[in-house]
Amino acid sequence: MQNESKVLVTGATGNVGREIVKQMLGVGQAIRVMSRNVDKVTFANHVEVVGGDLTNAIQVKEALKGVRKVFLIHVPGADSFPQVCREMGVEHIVFLSSSAIESATENAIGRMHAHTESLIDESRVDWTFLRPDAFMSNSLQWAKSIREEGVVRAAFGHVKSTPIDPRDIAAVAVKALCSVGHARKIYTLTGPETVTPKDQAQIIQGVLGKKVEFIDIPGEMARQQMLQYAPKEIVDALFTLSADSLADPKPPTKTVEDVTGMPAHTFEQWVMDNRAAFR
Repeated sequence: MQNESKVLVTGATGNVGREIVKQMLGVGQAIRVMSRNVDKVTFANHVEVVGGDLTNAIQVKEALKGVRKVFLIHVPGADSFPQVCREMGVEHIVFLSSSAIESATENAIGRMHAHTESLIDESRVDWTFLRPDAFMSNSLQWAKSIREEGVVRAAFGHVKSTPIDPRDIAAVAVKALCSVGHARKIYTLTGPETVTPKDQAQIIQGVLGKKVEFIDIPGEMARQQMLQYAPKEIVDALFTLSADSLADPKPPTKTVEDVTGMPAHTFEQWVMDNRAAFR
């Protein structure tokens, strides 16, 4: 039976938000999507879409009318959002945070997500914080070079991580939004295995059935490339996180399975489901 108490989904055009909308529709949950670019939001007719900016309190209040739960992504400058949620009667915020908070070394990515977590906690609205490792979908940045050259170029080829399928992050978010028992819980989310970028290239090779060469590029070259599309503090943070992972790799968690009852997808499963992007 459809739940008429609406859930507001922010970041609905992103890898996780888009999947949350899909999964919530599957369980009959009424959804409202808030986006700055309404023209770019393409969902089924029964998904309510409202225009607005998370940094604009007036627009936020309008979007929150009749909403009891919110899926929130980090947006710079949206510090007032949690308090507005409280004023509008929101009962629960599920926030897509980052495992960078748990890194041994302070970094900009962890710092900005920790700041938002603090604001949510101070608002006295119930919350669930999702702290995922890197998304498996980040490997789509290699798709063009794999298609055209059969090559993956990346730094830190031997750094271990536990990447997670965005579908699994969404599944945990949907559980937190649509069932009880998740208030004031912090979920560190990973995939089921530890892999390196070199391992990922080999897995893609196996799925595609064609040679995919891994080329480990120098760190400074990678840094200069990243600075073309990301702020320096974010690039520095990514390098800090890579160095921390090299020194002290973290094991996978079973949180996805514990919360959803289903095991997290492997990287091979994710590649199988997205292989068209690499061909």
